[in-house]
Amino acid sequence: MQIDSVKKYLASSDKTPFFLFVSDGQYASAIAELSVLGLDFVQMSSFCSGNDKLPDIDGLLSYIEAIDVNTKGNKFVVTGFGEYLALRGNNEAKRALSRLKDLNITRVKVVLLLRGLASQIVGLQTDPRFDNRRYCVIDKAECNLSFTLAAPSVGLSALSGFKVMLADLENGRCGNVVVNTAVDLDEAMFTVHRISSAYEGVKFSTICFALPRSCGSDTRWTELLTELNKSNGSLDEVFEKHGLGGNLESDFYARVSGNDYCNWLYFICLKCKADTLPNGYLRFVLERTRRFEDFVGNVLNTIIEIKHSDTRFVAFYRERKMLVEKFPESDIADFVVNNRKVESESIYKLTDSTKSEREEIIAWLSQNGMITQIESIYPALAAYLKRYVFKCPEMADLLSDYFEAYKQQKISNRLEPGFLEKVDELAHSPRKFNRLPTRNEIIDGLDKTDTYLYWLDALGVEYLALIEALAQKRGLSVRVNIARAELPTITSMNRDFFDAWPGRKEKNNELDDTKHNDVGGYNFTNNELPIHLAKEIAIIEAMIGKAATDLALRHCKRFLIVSDHGASRLAVLRCKEEQYETDTKGTHSGRCCKLFQPYDLPFAAEENGYLVLADYGRFKGSRAANVEVHGGASLEEVIVPIIELSLKNGNVTVKLVNEVVIVDFRTGTEVILFFNSPVQDVSVVLDGKPHPATQIDANHYAVKLPDLKRASDYPADVYAGDNLIGKIIIKAKSKSGKVNDAFNDLF
Repeated sequence: MQIDSVKKYLASSDKTPFFLFVSDGQYASAIAELSVLGLDFVQMSSFCSGNDKLPDIDGLLSYIEAIDVNTKGNKFVVTGFGEYLALRGNNEAKRALSRLKDLNITRVKVVLLLRGLASQIVGLQTDPRFDNRRYCVIDKAECNLSFTLAAPSVGLSALSGFKVMLADLENGRCGNVVVNTAVDLDEAMFTVHRISSAYEGVKFSTICFALPRSCGSDTRWTELLTELNKSNGSLDEVFEKHGLGGNLESDFYARVSGNDYCNWLYFICLKCKADTLPNGYLRFVLERTRRFEDFVGNVLNTIIEIKHSDTRFVAFYRERKMLVEKFPESDIADFVVNNRKVESESIYKLTDSTKSEREEIIAWLSQNGMITQIESIYPALAAYLKRYVFKCPEMADLLSDYFEAYKQQKISNRLEPGFLEKVDELAHSPRKFNRLPTRNEIIDGLDKTDTYLYWLDALGVEYLALIEALAQKRGLSVRVNIARAELPTITSMNRDFFDAWPGRKEKNNELDDTKHNDVGGYNFTNNELPIHLAKEIAIIEAMIGKAATDLALRHCKRFLIVSDHGASRLAVLRCKEEQYETDTKGTHSGRCCKLFQPYDLPFAAEENGYLVLADYGRFKGSRAANVEVHGGASLEEVIVPIIELSLKNGNVTVKLVNEVVIVDFRTGTEVILFFNSPVQDVSVVLDGKPHPATQIDANHYAVKLPDLKRASDYPADVYAGDNLIGKIIIKAKSKSGKVNDAFNDLF
């Protein structure tokens, strides 16, 4: 620092104080050099009468005037005076500097070390006597001091009182100074920030903190500010202390549920780091959420506002599903209600994660019809509705068509006239299901060694497509036999298979209870929509899960699923009451009754001392079913599956020996299949029809396809028994070796 001007002053005969205007950067150097020159220091703060009182400027002037009398030294530096004046404002600074400029001192030298008063220099220079012998400006006297006034209630780490603050400045404090003071600084020449709330304190303490105050309550901001004061103002350090430094999207519900400080802090962390989050839906919600209290609701419901045709929707749907995966049913139920706002859009926002959503999906489809996206929205329902191709030679086509139509009407909750005609036709004609073997005939021929018998009461063949899909997903081998139950289709007539089973066994009533009993929680009178199907699917899923676990743990070699009877939803929808009263007391919803004479019921079967209805009627006097019924002789009540599950050999593959085959419009074509391991009971399902294969040798099978007469590409499924081994594409060409339009037009 250029201190020569001070030396000249000290050596001169001037009788007025010397004004030394310094910058922040030279303040410490000036103190050091003035000390070297032997000057003593007088602090302006020493003239404050109290901790939060202004210094007495008259007391300072009186002190200076009396220095030569009261002290031994004769060279002094006054510190803190410039900052004090700058804090008091322009007018007071002018008056005080003017008085000191003309202050007459005789035998002492006084240097005023002035910081923050660069703006006053020009005014002083208007006095021609105030020349460079009386002042010096170092580094243009630049000063970046600013002050933050924080109320004690805010909790911000701050200096307490004006006197302490001024003493800190006298020691060379630069930058921003945080102080609790009641002194009026409205006229200050420095920048003064006022913090009256903890939120403002947080914003002040944290660099680039841009969240709005609405994100939290005053209590929460106070808690955060307290932590920031202990963490050097580092938000990241606070987040780390609360375990918010890693993957912010994991354990989402556990972190966001509740109203504790840690839950709120998680929300603040997400808001602060939104740009770094992989989950686009979460980023979108955070942008729209200004209050923590709205956050959970917005995560659940914001998807409602996004049309399913929006280019962002598919990603948002998937990302939201991950976020709400562990939300309680009650929260999701609230979303389900809100989601009904636009009925045409609501189906696309639902997932299969909760019971209330699954039931809502089924209710919507029943009232509005099927959509192509159902496979991604509710895969298990889509698997249930998929056409199952029966492979029993006696009734394959009839059963495949019948149960495909049955399931479509069950989900639509409407009866089709053509189907009712088919039911009545089957009811009046000789019982076609008698072509099938009985359940006991099939079970008697099975290997029971190391086999676990699982009786799922009321399991009909309508669930076979679902069971097949679930088993394939679990890597299980499936073998299905189609049998018929004894009439009437009531449990007491169809349980001997279970009672006679020699090994380990279990009975599950959940499906039967869901269909027929109040314990299932569904009632046709209260809700006519087929929402009980969601529970049925869940029961099937749980059953396959149990089978997969038991087989994987080697608790058994085979898991045999057997049913006593099926059940009919469509008979409930028909609401047809016969003219005869029954004495069954509603036990089987009027689908059968003890034999009586005479009767005129060509659509009833007489079996085991009962009259059993084969159409969709019920006898008078019986209690209506809850949601489904059994006891009658419709196909869905009589035909039952016997399903054998085991661990699959996952190494079996299938290929076409010749991918391109020649078709003949008279005879169709034939394909040769190659399997890398021996298999049995091979068939090819093409356009929903099974085609049995003939074994050529250990690895090759031939399949005749008489209906394949057009040149085109045909996708087909290859089965070994009921196990889907693989999918093939048959490339069919005409004899000319190309697609022939004239040839194809023949068909």
